[in-house]
Amino acid sequence: MRNDMRGLNPVERALEFVPCDGCDWDFENGEGLAPCGRYFCPDLPDALDVRCPTCLFNFATGASNSQCGEVHTCKFSHEHAAARVELFQRWLASGPRKTPVLTG
Repeated sequence: MRNDMRGLNPVERALEFVPCDGCDWDFENGEGLAPCGRYFCPDLPDALDVRCPTCLFNFATGASNSQCGEVHTCKFSHEHAAARVELFQRWLASGPRKTPVLTG
């Protein structure tokens, strides 16, 4: 986690998240190129991670193959997915994100 995110509660941290400079990852569609060489953003707050930790099904896009099938039965789908997708959509709707310029 970047130092500028410490001290915030999980929702604030999620809504204030700014991708790294040069990151071309398309968070809305769950695809693209990340200059860090990682498939998923390592700095993405947990509250914005809409992927099932077991099968990586993306609950925001419907991408990937759910191990649960059409009717999601896993613990993540019942306890976390809906709230994370709602927060993720709020974050996307909040508009363009620029990396803050640190002074001092």
